[in-house]
Amino acid sequence: MKITDIRTIRLRASIPPESQVVSRTGLRRFRSALLVEVHTDAGITGIGSCSGNGAIIEVIVERVLKPLLVGADPLKIEEIWEKSYFGAGVREFGSRGIGVVALSGVDTALWDILGKAENEPLFKLLGGASREKVEVYATALYPEEPTEVVKKALGFAERGFRGVKIKVGFNLARDVEIVRAVRAELGENFTLMTDANMGYTLEVALKAAKFFGDCGAAWLEEPLFVEDIEGHATLKARSKVPIALGENLHTRFAFQEFIARGAVDILQPDVARAGGVSEVIKIGALAARHGLPISLHTYGDAVALAASLHLAASLENSSVMELDCTHNPLRSELLREPLEAENGFMVPPQRPGLGIELDPRALKRFVFLAPRR
Repeated sequence: MKITDIRTIRLRASIPPESQVVSRTGLRRFRSALLVEVHTDAGITGIGSCSGNGAIIEVIVERVLKPLLVGADPLKIEEIWEKSYFGAGVREFGSRGIGVVALSGVDTALWDILGKAENEPLFKLLGGASREKVEVYATALYPEEPTEVVKKALGFAERGFRGVKIKVGFNLARDVEIVRAVRAELGENFTLMTDANMGYTLEVALKAAKFFGDCGAAWLEEPLFVEDIEGHATLKARSKVPIALGENLHTRFAFQEFIARGAVDILQPDVARAGGVSEVIKIGALAARHGLPISLHTYGDAVALAASLHLAASLENSSVMELDCTHNPLRSELLREPLEAENGFMVPPQRPGLGIELDPRALKRFVFLAPRR
């Protein structure tokens, strides 16, 4: 089998004003994604997802990875990954960053092809399921009046979720007020995560960690700027709340630095950013060697969600997985058969490969053609 073509599909879906949310990354007015299709001479096509600047990723896939990989055997996935990363491929864009994001989509598409060729779902190719169902927590609580946040948290609890994540990283006093209010209403047995999106200084993060630890938070996510490994190590050493991070790290080498410095408790790779399925497998193995859990970051489209479910089902040290529950048509409407949570759990697709089929009507509705200058 040979690769005959690699194509990209840019998608964008507007968010109505009443459903827009604000985090430390700003006001989110739309959701976007870039999908990668890898075509073969056997008539098998694989699909993958990239999370990042679609305009740049599209160019990298088209002008760097496609010329490098057309004609290659798509089943030699590790060989292709190493050729693309260590050779004259995405390395041109640095050892981490947007080039790795582009490779992530191609790699996931290759695993989709392998599963279809072997007539097996991805989780079976990865060694089988460590769990039949994947527990997920809801990400959807953003800065509002505490009573509104509590109301939404109760709604997720009523739907069967056993955990929710609260966006913090703004005003510490308000952050603490919200977390305390949710904890008081949902009780001690309900899991609360906090996510600062790199919004705190070390001084403020130390105070936040104490407050959130007193509230029984499961973790404090991305408290500091992601490159501040020393700051994270200091915070971890002086905090009783676990430190989680990883959505903005690329490749196992970046995760290794945090582990080596004692700067992280829970690893959160994103399959659409960290290097694809191949690299998340290696990150999971790295975490396991150091006795650390992983909790997959999945704030993206339905293709990335499907890949994450397969990984979370198969990796033994995978804990509860994130489910973006904000308004996101690229998650809820992109597939012919949408992936949904039931009582706080999800099941990976059972058909070959990723086990999903894109809805052509959704692709037509959300395709994004950037204006030419």
